[in-house]
Amino acid sequence: MTTGFANQPAPAQASTASTYDGFYFRDNLASTGTIPAVSPFNQSPDIIQSSVPVPNPTVAFSTIDSWKQAYPTEPTPGQNYYYLRGLNGSLEAFDGSVRLYWAPSQLILFPSSWKNNPLTTQKGLEDASVQADAGHIGVGAQPFLLNTGSERLPSTESFYAFVSQNTASAIPTVSSWLEMSQLLTQQLGFGFRNMVSFDPVEGAMLYRLGFDIPMSVGESATLQIGVSVQGIPAGDTIGLITDCYTPEMTSIALLPTKTNGNGYVAGIQVNVDPGFNASIAIQYWNTSGKVPPAGSQITVTANYVIPEDKFEKALTLGVLDSRYAQAATSDGIGPQQIAPVGSVTFVTTQAS
Repeated sequence: MTTGFANQPAPAQASTASTYDGFYFRDNLASTGTIPAVSPFNQSPDIIQSSVPVPNPTVAFSTIDSWKQAYPTEPTPGQNYYYLRGLNGSLEAFDGSVRLYWAPSQLILFPSSWKNNPLTTQKGLEDASVQADAGHIGVGAQPFLLNTGSERLPSTESFYAFVSQNTASAIPTVSSWLEMSQLLTQQLGFGFRNMVSFDPVEGAMLYRLGFDIPMSVGESATLQIGVSVQGIPAGDTIGLITDCYTPEMTSIALLPTKTNGNGYVAGIQVNVDPGFNASIAIQYWNTSGKVPPAGSQITVTANYVIPEDKFEKALTLGVLDSRYAQAATSDGIGPQQIAPVGSVTFVTTQAS
């Protein structure tokens, strides 16, 4: 079933905020290591791309000025070098290692989509060493290599998503939707970079995201898929649609919808089952004729609607938080508790 829903806060029992105790990756530039994390969850600035090796990266990427920057992660054709950094939120020095994985873009980055795609260093190793004193920035000593000739995307309408890992945190076996939310919002030993840039006036934007639900989640779910914008002019148009129906023969589609300025645009509510695999086409049209400034964003989010009988488990896992609550108004749906499970962002470049 597909319905619209409103994006209004609903009362919730908030989980207690704390600071991540360990070497962590930020979700976004505003992140300070607080858990539960605050959205966006897919814009980690601690995954850094370069077309050439960077001399002395442990210094270059640990300055205060560098720490305040989010670097591009889209690869250039051929060989690319990726560096990882993070902050030691522990009271003790950190001496460990990090890893970097890639996957073709997915709305929800379940571990099954990326855990078998590790990048390696110039020495062929999956780990890069990192040291950081308590409260200090640490940078991987070696870059990870990605060659677009060998690590290929399935189509030109896809893009690269990246996940970083502090190897002190094992990749979890996600057996429920709540555990996926816990990975995204609580386990800062993993960093997610799921975003791509586009020219807003070059033509209509079209990207395709994987929407693959592994059998391991073991349960059907109701998801809210929402679209929000920042900097996109009022009067532009956004829509999304999957390439197949659900097993219940229902469509997943947000019909082309006009933006009304910054903030929430529209959303749909869908039911999905384990094993469901589809591709979501996301499209944008500059129908207002006004050029969005560089850095404007379109973000698509996926939130799990928590059934009442799972509230206790959600609270135990730390994903039942008032900041994640939303209300749905169509079909008589009242205030709902939701848990974030995925997001992807499209960022405008300087118009050509």
